[in-house]
Amino acid sequence: MEMTNAQRLILSNQYKMMTMLDPTNAERYRRLQTIIERGYGLQMRELDREFGELTEETCRTIIDIMEMYHALHVSWTNLKDTQAIDERRVTFLGFDAATEA
Repeated sequence: MEMTNAQRLILSNQYKMMTMLDPTNAERYRRLQTIIERGYGLQMRELDREFGELTEETCRTIIDIMEMYHALHVSWTNLKDTQAIDERRVTFLGFDAATEA
């Protein structure tokens, strides 16, 4: 992760504030602040883990799935007899990281 000195200073200050605002995780924030301030290149990779990244293809797939469930639900609500189909069958229940890879 490449950062300018200004970005490192800003991030260091953010970690310092987080140390004060979140005492439960203060030790973790202090460690990250030290990594940033001293510019430990290898340890700075830890910061990358904090940020997720989805490819454009994955984002499009997710949007397609959400739109499909929306269309299913709209169609279900437009039915005259909704008793034939349980609403849970057309309701998006979310993604599950444990079973979807």
